[in-house]
Amino acid sequence: MRRLDHLVAQDDLSGAWCNANAVTSSVMEAISFTTPVLENFFIHTVAECMPGEQDAELRQRCRSFMHEESTHTRAHKKFNASLLDYLRRAPPGAALLQAIMVGARKHVTLSCRLLYVVALEHFAAVLSKRYLTLHGDWKIGSAYAKELFEQHAREEMGHRSVVFDLWKQQESIGRIARALAVLSILFAGGVYIAVAVPWIVHRKNGKRVAGTLAALAAYALKSRPIAHGATLLRELFSFARRDFHPDGPSGAQFAGDFK
Repeated sequence: MRRLDHLVAQDDLSGAWCNANAVTSSVMEAISFTTPVLENFFIHTVAECMPGEQDAELRQRCRSFMHEESTHTRAHKKFNASLLDYLRRAPPGAALLQAIMVGARKHVTLSCRLLYVVALEHFAAVLSKRYLTLHGDWKIGSAYAKELFEQHAREEMGHRSVVFDLWKQQESIGRIARALAVLSILFAGGVYIAVAVPWIVHRKNGKRVAGTLAALAAYALKSRPIAHGATLLRELFSFARRDFHPDGPSGAQFAGDFK
């Protein structure tokens, strides 16, 4: 990721800065608050699993992956600091996520942690693909946020196979375990979004309950999340396929569109 020092992350983000929609803006903000926590977990896990000098190519790819993730973390922390100017504190669920990641590093086996890093990277690649292809025409009222999310999405697509290749070199996990990893991430992520997004929307609406409920209802009716969710779920659960690889036929075709 190119450094964003030439951009100021101090725009007024208290309104509907993403696509003129308060809920869409709140979803982007909720995601940004999780990014430093998750990417710190990725970096520490990959560092513990680094291949030896006998696989210099994969070792270098892992180093590049960790460097990109640490750059993403710094950029999102800067953006989150601007969000805190009006939110005053992180959304509910963010502190719990931090505690879970710290606990996992202490009490969960390295092989299990690596499986979840691979699964979460798959989620990031799928969501990045959708952001770049389906939402490329979004109007973003913050130059810093626009460049931050676009660069991050492109780099997620670029390094989506690094952790998978590291994992496959060390582990052979069956389809059921992969599917369970996807399910557990969906559940935890769904709970976080369901709690954090209304909380942020509530603040964007001056803490007015009626305005908050109206914004959420209008978003649900317009975006039809259930109708669009089926395609997203198919992409996410492709991780459980026996022949899955991030650089498989569909992934390679997509990557070519963004070179």
